[in-house]
Amino acid sequence: MTPIFGVVAIATFLWCYAAVLLIAWVRAVAREDRRMHVAHFVQLLGALVPVVAVFVLMIFIGATFGIPIVVVLLAVLLPAGLVVAFQLEVMRLAGSGWRLELTRLGIAVTLSGVVFAWRAAS
Repeated sequence: MTPIFGVVAIATFLWCYAAVLLIAWVRAVAREDRRMHVAHFVQLLGALVPVVAVFVLMIFIGATFGIPIVVVLLAVLLPAGLVVAFQLEVMRLAGSGWRLELTRLGIAVTLSGVVFAWRAAS
């Protein structure tokens, strides 16, 4: 297993987990009053601000010092930031127990396996 395969595996899992959390966030927002939907979206964008700031900072550092590893870090940083932002907002809106989180993680792992199987088949 090459290091790039490990990065791709981690990034794929994080993208799948972000998708699962996106669905959970949409469901939690749908249960709220319609007048609050825009406010919840703005709060989600607020949770994404630190992610974007770190992303831009990493690009700046990589361009300034010519560090090629930054590209690999960015491949994991973006989905990880999405996971953190969605997780914070889902916990704030709906809350969840450890069983629900394990279910979400299981779905993300299964979805990641499906994506890898699909990639291997094509």
